[in-house]
Amino acid sequence: MKKPIFLFLYTLMGISGVVQAQDIVLPRVSPKASVSYTIGLTNVEVHYGAPAVKERVIWGGLVPYNQVWRAGANEATTVEFSTDVNIEGQNLKAGKYSLFFIPGETEWTVIFNKKADQWGAYAYSEADDALRFTIVPKMNEGMQERLTYTINDMKADMGYIKLAWEKMRLYMRFKTDAMEQSMANIMNALDASPEEKKWEVYAKGAQFMLDADGNIDQALDWIKKSTDRMSNSWNWYVRAKVEAKKGDFTSAVASGTKSAETGLADEKDTYYEENKAEINSAIQGWAAKLN
Repeated sequence: MKKPIFLFLYTLMGISGVVQAQDIVLPRVSPKASVSYTIGLTNVEVHYGAPAVKERVIWGGLVPYNQVWRAGANEATTVEFSTDVNIEGQNLKAGKYSLFFIPGETEWTVIFNKKADQWGAYAYSEADDALRFTIVPKMNEGMQERLTYTINDMKADMGYIKLAWEKMRLYMRFKTDAMEQSMANIMNALDASPEEKKWEVYAKGAQFMLDADGNIDQALDWIKKSTDRMSNSWNWYVRAKVEAKKGDFTSAVASGTKSAETGLADEKDTYYEENKAEINSAIQGWAAKLN
């Protein structure tokens, strides 16, 4: 009789061990969420837990004033920049950081902490802070039930991270060095390109300057070098837009007309055919400003 009892206890112990070792996967009350966006040449990612209001008092209640808060739920919220940035006037190196706030009734402290892998704020140490700054949130906006982060661009090299929860909105503005990086990339491409391909690099550089509200004199110099080396409807239209940006509408009309003539004369040049409505409308608009 002892042997069956021994086997029964052994089997029970084995089952117990399996039960203890097994993880249970269940839905989170505050689900994991993330958002990523590229500003210029900088990729920005935010990972966070997204709690809901659920008719609770959030500020000064669930989230106490004057205490470090994990900026979400469960694991500490993290923010990662692929390049160096300047955020609210302070420089921050590329990397992944945990994000914390110290909410106040009128002003909040924002903290980027070097220790990214944390659960909540329990292991938070001020000694690991990469930077701190204060910001004034907007506290009477529309109701946002579940905490949400978004990333938005303002210009080619500027953007902001927005936190929205309950009736609070908080904006953290940052600037990248996209212009400096892009200029270096253009110069490197010019150095590496054979002479017969440089016209394209010059045209792309000029178009970038135009789109990014960059140095328009540099854009004009580059696009003239492009049309001197190669004549097609695309680079002549870029030249026309740069000249119009400088307020030289006489030259813009001439270059726009050259774009149309070049495209019509070469059946292999499909750019004008695909964009003729835009080009012709632009020429008419520039011509109207000459009267």
